[in-house]
Amino acid sequence: MSTDALREQIRAQVRTALGAGRAKDDPASVAALMRRFEQGYEMVNAEAIVACFAPDVVWTLPDSRVLRGREACQAFLKERFASPTGPKFSDSHLNVLGQTVVQNYKVSVPLPGGKALTLDGTDVYQIRDGLIAVKDAYWKQIGAPKPAAAAPAAVPQGVVVPLRVGTGAHAQALTELFKRLAASPALLQAAQSGLLRFDLRVDAAAVKAVAAAAPAAPVTSAMAATTAIDPAACCSSCKEGKACECKGDTCDMHDHKEDVPELQGVIGEKLLKTLPPSVKTVRIHPKAVLTPLGKEALRKRGITIDRGTAP
Repeated sequence: MSTDALREQIRAQVRTALGAGRAKDDPASVAALMRRFEQGYEMVNAEAIVACFAPDVVWTLPDSRVLRGREACQAFLKERFASPTGPKFSDSHLNVLGQTVVQNYKVSVPLPGGKALTLDGTDVYQIRDGLIAVKDAYWKQIGAPKPAAAAPAAVPQGVVVPLRVGTGAHAQALTELFKRLAASPALLQAAQSGLLRFDLRVDAAAVKAVAAAAPAAPVTSAMAATTAIDPAACCSSCKEGKACECKGDTCDMHDHKEDVPELQGVIGEKLLKTLPPSVKTVRIHPKAVLTPLGKEALRKRGITIDRGTAP
């Protein structure tokens, strides 16, 4: 074969190869590819649709999920086609712009209650070597129903305790109730926060009758009883029925009367050191002798002298 003939043969092969490449990129070839693609949807055939994809296809769904490769796309399509609530497509229009295809369509999405919502969809395809390499799907959500707002967190409802006072027994029971309330920090906190409320109703006539028949004795009102504390809620000594051992001059939980000691004999600095720190008042026996050092010690500690006489 002559050199000229060989050159002509090479040129013919190159023209054939270039012609095949241009055929794939030809708008008519791209349109034919998209028709096969749509026919796959019409036949509900996942394999026919995936055959139009490049092996490394990237498919971005309207909810921003991304499928990569033919296998992932085929699994997604089979799952969609198997679901009775899957979207339905219609009114498709293709616009071939070289290697880019823009598809506009309608998509119907089922809603609860047998209703359906129709949205406008737009897909953008990138073609490479006669196959779909990229598919980006967009659904216009304007007009779609918004998801139901989450129910507000349940607010604990307060407990309302009805109280009826019409007899002496009712009044006594009310007093005991307030005592227990004041003795319980948890109940007090519940009452202060509004979780525990009282609906108090009083029979005025009955209360007056009870008051008239009651003996003239000091009576602590029900409201005043809220400041009284059950000894069981105080210190261990109170729980045992002994003298309160609360620290300080007064007890935060009881209104204890101060025990005033009586000093006898020669009252000097040494004797005063034996007095508990809580002592603020002393009584001097008529026959006792208060030394100057003892008097100074009393002054320094702030102890006052009860001038009453011994019984």
